[in-house]
Amino acid sequence: MRVLFTYMGAPTEPDEIEDFIFRFLYDIKHHIGLDVPGARAIIKGIAKARARQVREHYAFMGGKSPLVEYMEEIAKAVSEKTGHEIRLGMCYSKPLLEELNWDFDLIFPLYQVYSSSTTERCLVRIRELFGEKPYVKEWWDNEKFVRWVQGNIKTGLKESGFEEPYVILSVHSLPKRVIEEGDPYEKSHRRLAERVMKAFDLPWEIAFQSKFGKGEWLGPEVPDVLEKLKLEEVNEVLIYPLSFLVENVETLYELDVEYKEVADRLGLRYYRVGLNHRDPLLSEAIVEVIENAGNEN
Repeated sequence: MRVLFTYMGAPTEPDEIEDFIFRFLYDIKHHIGLDVPGARAIIKGIAKARARQVREHYAFMGGKSPLVEYMEEIAKAVSEKTGHEIRLGMCYSKPLLEELNWDFDLIFPLYQVYSSSTTERCLVRIRELFGEKPYVKEWWDNEKFVRWVQGNIKTGLKESGFEEPYVILSVHSLPKRVIEEGDPYEKSHRRLAERVMKAFDLPWEIAFQSKFGKGEWLGPEVPDVLEKLKLEEVNEVLIYPLSFLVENVETLYELDVEYKEVADRLGLRYYRVGLNHRDPLLSEAIVEVIENAGNEN
């Protein structure tokens, strides 16, 4: 079986940032309130300005984002376990879907939780390029995947040395209008969080990160929760990026630099849990989902 792993993408090098932001924002302009006359020119200006800011973030990551490299590692691990041919194709960054001259049998999104703003955007683009293909919609409820998340948190608890931490499960935010239109993204993340945290006798909550654009977005945002916890006399905060499979600019800069600065200012002990994408449990979870999808199709 030939399986296409897909994701919206991420710029690996700073020179790719502006093009990535433009491709992405132009595609979702309806959802972020930019579906207006002159949208292309407006979004080009936003992309140029935003790229200047984001380039500075890459310096904290050694000059590049590891997202694509790490997703390729996941693809290789799954291929070795199954014997299936697996390739990676991105909507807005290299390796681009439109440059993929390959016929495949199944689409596997590297989004464990479905959203019309992420998974569906990839599926729409793939349909435009390749026609209808079988696909996995979401896979967050796979038991091995849940155990993988729990394992990451257990490792973080050990590494942090915290005795009574408050756990924040950080989720990439979306405009509220997307949820109001029926998107299951928030509800699915809450169900996933409840399953994960059954393994821990710790206080926790979901908070959101990476708000961008106009309008109301899902909240509360992580900095607001940190402020609240300080008022509640919490001392130790363990944060886990529930939306992601691999490290990227949202984890390595936003969580590790921006939000840590907030925690430091508040006098909170703060530890961000890492994403161990090389843990065999993750690739085993994906193997199970792919094999089950293959049997159904």
